[in-house]
Amino acid sequence: MTLVLNASQHKVSLQDGLHNQTKRRGGNAMQELVLDNNKKMGFRFPTFKKFSLKELNKNQKGLTLIELLAVIVIIAIIAAIAIPSIGGILKNTRVSAHKSNAHMIIDSTRTMITGEGIIPSATKDTWTLKELHDGGFLETIPKDPSDKTNPYNETTSLVKVTPDATTGNNKYTITLVGTNGVSHITAQDEDKVDTLKFGTTAADVQE
Repeated sequence: MTLVLNASQHKVSLQDGLHNQTKRRGGNAMQELVLDNNKKMGFRFPTFKKFSLKELNKNQKGLTLIELLAVIVIIAIIAAIAIPSIGGILKNTRVSAHKSNAHMIIDSTRTMITGEGIIPSATKDTWTLKELHDGGFLETIPKDPSDKTNPYNETTSLVKVTPDATTGNNKYTITLVGTNGVSHITAQDEDKVDTLKFGTTAADVQE
């Protein structure tokens, strides 16, 4: 009896399968076939809840007053640390520019002394920026890094050349003064220019 039932069920399932395969697969017939198969397999399409824009905005939380104050405090701390550091970097950049200008002016003076065969003496051992510029050894009077709108003072900024009787070489000492009267570098030997740092004494780079 059981064998007969199984055989008949198998026959019905086979007939359903053949019926489904021979059914038209286009348009509504195809949709019905899919729905029928899904119903037999117990499959259900997932449902999605619809959210309105108002509900979505309701879920977005803003900053509380305490959180906002905490952010402001953090920004203030960062600014207190960063601003002095940036100021120090800018100041060091200006000091480096003064030292670079000093080397350039000394090199121009050396070129003049060597090229023109000049021998410094007690009567003439200093040359101003104006003299170097007028003689064609400086293309322009360099700009003052501490006062970008103006160049160095062309008459008080100068290079002193002192012959060394022992070695036969010349020693170059430079003074750079701003148009505003500030002496940025005061009578510093060439070999000490690179060691100069920002400060408030005559042995420092001043602003």
